[in-house]
Amino acid sequence: MQRSPKLIAIAALVVVGLHPALAQLEADSLEGNAPGALIRVVHEERVSASGIGEEAVPLFEWFPMPTPRLAVDIYRVRFWSRDADGSPAQVEASLYVPVSALPLSAPVLAFGSGTTGLGDQCAPSLEQPEIIRWGYYRANMLSYASEGLITIFPDYLGFNDPDRPQRYFSAAAEGHLMLDSLRAARTIVASVESRRRSTIQPSASNVTAGYSQGGHAALAAADMVTAYAPELQLNGAIGFGSTNSVETLIRTAAYYAPEIIYTYLQIYGEKQVKVEELLLPKWIPTLEEDVMRMCVNEFQYFYPFGGEELYTARFHEALQAGRLRKDFPEFAAILDENETGLNGHGIPVLLVQGVQDIIITPPDQREYTDLLRESGSAVDLVELDGVRHRHSRPAGFQISVDFIRRVSGP
Repeated sequence: MQRSPKLIAIAALVVVGLHPALAQLEADSLEGNAPGALIRVVHEERVSASGIGEEAVPLFEWFPMPTPRLAVDIYRVRFWSRDADGSPAQVEASLYVPVSALPLSAPVLAFGSGTTGLGDQCAPSLEQPEIIRWGYYRANMLSYASEGLITIFPDYLGFNDPDRPQRYFSAAAEGHLMLDSLRAARTIVASVESRRRSTIQPSASNVTAGYSQGGHAALAAADMVTAYAPELQLNGAIGFGSTNSVETLIRTAAYYAPEIIYTYLQIYGEKQVKVEELLLPKWIPTLEEDVMRMCVNEFQYFYPFGGEELYTARFHEALQAGRLRKDFPEFAAILDENETGLNGHGIPVLLVQGVQDIIITPPDQREYTDLLRESGSAVDLVELDGVRHRHSRPAGFQISVDFIRRVSGP
């Protein structure tokens, strides 16, 4: 059962369930497209603490489940962000606001999903976990908000947009999105409409987090916060099974590579992304059709996990031997440009890593942790035995809440 209402034509300026004060806020924002400026805000529903507990059961499975403390208001939001090239782009998110009868100052958390696919039908907000499980993201975000954290969960840039596919593993697009999500969330929660529903107000603290691809996005935001959103105080970044090195990801789990290569082809062009040098001929004629029609639950069975049957022999050998900078310098430069977290931002980082993770392996995560520390960040690397890639979020939930509270201060 789909929970989100149908998208409303922006050109018609139709607003559903919007308080007049917030409607005026929206009308004002339509005069410009500044990053984080609101286009539409819809209050969808309020979920009780007991209702959150019921929804969270399949998410946490056999891991310790928190006891929900607060009810949560859910908003559907559309706002402005920036594409990889800096051009304006509209994006959508779900905002989860804790409901409290007593005044409460809360950190703001922007959370990025793991891989779901490139086409609009794969937007994380469209997940129906009772049919196809991508991550029980709604239950996950409700659980954070019920802990007293203002939580925003964006669809990546390119989703809900017929003019462009998702900007998959684009550090610039992801970083813009995460920071603009924080901006939009703070504007909404500070509004008259939100205060009418709850006494929650945003504190000065902001944290970015995410699972797998979302960890890549969370650290991209850390890299660019000073230059792109200097007014935001970013207190921490969290990655669950975080895939920050794109080169490592396509070496370890090849079935993500066609989506990445196609995305980079759209962003950088065919002169820099020579597909015929990277993929075997059998995959190229229908590359666009295949990556745009399949979500993650399909393409992981369509493309091979190992690179031998996907990559050209020369690319596969160079990738495994660490010779991309010598043999494929243009593509290696793109991969380096889109590695995230290592620009010396100095922001505290939590990495939750499953010992049984085969997408990002513990040795690779330890190597990345060393690089993060060398770049100036204090890093908590928590390795959890018996935990696979997809289980890092429920297994590490309480660890992440404790980290957010610690870095956010009193």
